[in-house]
Amino acid sequence: MPRQRKPTTPLQLTFIEPGTAAAQPPAAEPQPAREPRRIRKPKWTELHPTVAHLFTDIDERLTGALEATGLGLQDTFEVAINTYCDALRPPIPAQMPDDADIRIPRDPNPPLPGTPLDRPTAKPAVVRLQRNTRARLVAACHQERMGGKALINDAIEAYLDELDVEE
Repeated sequence: MPRQRKPTTPLQLTFIEPGTAAAQPPAAEPQPAREPRRIRKPKWTELHPTVAHLFTDIDERLTGALEATGLGLQDTFEVAINTYCDALRPPIPAQMPDDADIRIPRDPNPPLPGTPLDRPTAKPAVVRLQRNTRARLVAACHQERMGGKALINDAIEAYLDELDVEE
């Protein structure tokens, strides 16, 4: 026989065994299943973060170009890299294969340690590039035998020259 607890004061509750006649059904109704908050995958997750070490003079020109054109940093990088890849001889294909390499190579001829810099670099910027643009950038690096830093600086500088943005 189960043990019965008797309250000693009116403030205490009585213990009711589950399954007995005194047990009451829950007062709250079960909540309906919630719909997912996000229906589609966010677009930024398909982009690849790319660190850009721009030279200080190019960085200052780029700031002026962003204000003049009204484009964002990501859009400007996309246009500059794609325009640069189209101008190369032979041009880089506009649509890269799905399995294209997207690892940006380092400079194949780095300066010796302790060599003074010719041009100072601004604080690095992280830009999210589309997969195709990143693959074209890597293909251009291999074709021109350059590292990612040099090619990105050349592409941005060529784009700023095309826009006729002064220092």
